[in-house]
Amino acid sequence: MGRGVEIQTPVIIAFAAGFLAVYVLGISVVNARQRVRNIHDVDRQFRSRRPGWFRRALADVIPQPGREIESLEQDLKRAGFYGRSASIEFRATRNFVVLALLICGLALAVSLEPGSDLPRPVLIVAGLSAVVAYALPRFILHLQAKRRLDGIQRGLPDALDIIRMCLTGGLPLRDCLDRVAQEVEFFHPDVAVELEVVRRHADIDSMGKALREFSRRMNAPDVNALASLVSQTERTGTNVAVAVTEFADGIRRQFRQRAEERAGRTTIRMLFPVILCLAPPVFILLLGPPTLQLKTFLQQARNPGGVLDTASYGDTVVATPAE
Repeated sequence: MGRGVEIQTPVIIAFAAGFLAVYVLGISVVNARQRVRNIHDVDRQFRSRRPGWFRRALADVIPQPGREIESLEQDLKRAGFYGRSASIEFRATRNFVVLALLICGLALAVSLEPGSDLPRPVLIVAGLSAVVAYALPRFILHLQAKRRLDGIQRGLPDALDIIRMCLTGGLPLRDCLDRVAQEVEFFHPDVAVELEVVRRHADIDSMGKALREFSRRMNAPDVNALASLVSQTERTGTNVAVAVTEFADGIRRQFRQRAEERAGRTTIRMLFPVILCLAPPVFILLLGPPTLQLKTFLQQARNPGGVLDTASYGDTVVATPAE
């Protein structure tokens, strides 16, 4: 009876670990769908409910410095997660996975037979899995934020061109943002979402404050320059359309210069693969035939009567003059 219980314990733990992994994967998929992808999702994100006390406590189980939490919140906003509790949800889910892996590994190691060599490898695997589960979501989130920010910077000149046309037609800047967000949603959905967020912030407060918040969320040189430019033109009363046009042309020029810079870097980076991949075949083609000919010559020279045949030299009698 006791033997049966010992056999069933690892099976139960393995089943619980598998169920937990599937459950966490389902939660991750559901939370990933809460990302803002179009302007219609903005309302749902801003109206999201505050998480319960359990998730807030779970988010603080693994302490993090304040600077890391600020960086996490900025990456979440860059990636399109605008919910009020996005940071808490992210940290709570990650901590839950880490703790579950550690607890399952510890329970499985304890349930093994005494004197077995498996507990130590199980603990090592559980620890490494916990480290990967802690670092991998943050890395993926950073990649998502970087990719979305690059898309926003690429689509910003097109949106500024439409804003210029709307401003030239006599529309105020707030109405222009609403109109442009609907026009560029199909081609640049991320830019449309950001313009919609800026417009809503401007309705609540001022346009300058909304642009500063936009600059703080993205923290990109082009976005910072745009926010400063529009704020300055509104304060001084100059023509916003002309400033926006010049700024859009400047962004396109910078994109071209950055592309040329990346092309120059690519040339240097391709130098080493070219040397490592093409140099061996070239040396084989150039040195292969002479090497084979030299090998054939040496083999023939050592044959009887050859140039390098030492036996033929030993048999030769050299005549000496008589004294």
